[in-house]
Amino acid sequence: MSHKLTLWPSGEVLEVNGTEPLLTQLKKAGKAIKSSCGGCATCSDCVIVVKGGEASLTPPTFEELRLLGNVFHITKERLSCQTKLTGDAVIDISAHEKTISLSKDAPKVVSKNPSVVVRKKEEVQEKQLKSQEKEGAKQQDAWYRHWEKPNDKEASERPKHLGGNKRPKPFTIKDPSTDREDEE
Repeated sequence: MSHKLTLWPSGEVLEVNGTEPLLTQLKKAGKAIKSSCGGCATCSDCVIVVKGGEASLTPPTFEELRLLGNVFHITKERLSCQTKLTGDAVIDISAHEKTISLSKDAPKVVSKNPSVVVRKKEEVQEKQLKSQEKEGAKQQDAWYRHWEKPNDKEASERPKHLGGNKRPKPFTIKDPSTDREDEE
């Protein structure tokens, strides 16, 4: 039995059966759905958002409830590896990676994560040159890592003593009646 699955935001309609999980059917259709566990419900990478037709989905399995919790009525999130269709539905897969082709020969995968910055090769090389120039300027500075540089030949031959390994001196207390020092 086949059902209509509408993908949001593209509006593409797929014919899917109700016997296989959505993850396998979406991958067969060529959609890039993340899944690091291979459909075992242990990673929550294959999360999809249900936009419509909640009643036409199979109920959440124990593994899905253990991973996502029972807040489906709030978040409308389901695991595509555990969800099967019993009717027509609309799902959102925009959270998954999209392939963007900058040139015809080289497809490039760009993440939807805003903290990931994609830079051109020239920009990376420029930054490397600038950091090398800064490092060279630091090494010319007299105070740059001055503790590692020997002051003179004698200093390089003998080990540095930084004041450690000294025995504590005993305290002396002055006796005000005799004006002399007693050691305790």
